[in-house]
Amino acid sequence: MAVRFKKTAVFILAFLLMFEQSGFTQISDRIFPVYFTPSNAVLTDKFRPVHLRYLSFIPGDNSFQLLLDKGGAKDLSIDALQASARQVMDYFFIGLTLPNESFWVNLRPDQPRNIIGPELEKTDVGKVFLEADVNLKKDLARFTSPDTPEGKQYWDALYAKAEELFGSDEMSLPTFTRPWIVPGEIIIRRNAAGAYIYKATLRVYLEQDYFKNSSVFAFEDERMKMLNEYSSALVRKLIIPMLSREVNVSRRYAPLRQVYYSLIMSQWFKEHFSEK
Repeated sequence: MAVRFKKTAVFILAFLLMFEQSGFTQISDRIFPVYFTPSNAVLTDKFRPVHLRYLSFIPGDNSFQLLLDKGGAKDLSIDALQASARQVMDYFFIGLTLPNESFWVNLRPDQPRNIIGPELEKTDVGKVFLEADVNLKKDLARFTSPDTPEGKQYWDALYAKAEELFGSDEMSLPTFTRPWIVPGEIIIRRNAAGAYIYKATLRVYLEQDYFKNSSVFAFEDERMKMLNEYSSALVRKLIIPMLSREVNVSRRYAPLRQVYYSLIMSQWFKEHFSEK
């Protein structure tokens, strides 16, 4: 524990609660879903962003006590730390203000009107989510490229399965594998004064695995259905582990992880103070 606290900084910051009280009533039975879709990339740059680790609320003067984890940042000035504190608290207040079901994005060319909710679209959190979704799609394309060992293994196995099912018949290989970024393991210590996040990870799932009743894929040809299921199994084995690692440690997803910690804390705050 002592080693971990060497990487932290404490601030006492006062904020006026400028949101409607109705924001407290949007409580979910589970941590809100943080939704995304496709992408892959070779891990090249690990980085831990400054993020919110502990928060307590002092009702008497509407102020918060924060514990910031400096992450991989080095030699931060007081001004830089204060700017980071304001940023993570902005994300926190967005989490309080918007309903839990608002936190999703889905960049799909076939659904241009269902990319992001109108409330989230107006926020910096929405911008971070969209950037993460773009990165996820790029990463998926990169990891399934035949120029990579995993991509070559994926396509060789898929072509072999297609030949087994279709023989010499002409057909198109399926590409219906949509990864989503969703909450992973979250460990929080809570008491009357506040909450401390020990651990918060993100996971990558295929759409059909996370949304159990999803029926987005319909195949008239049973062989095509079998081939798509085989393709999904290959992606789970070869690609998803790399995507999950990328999302949790890569610098490109650092803004998403920074937002994630703040939204987890806003979820705790909603639940803890919902009746107050």
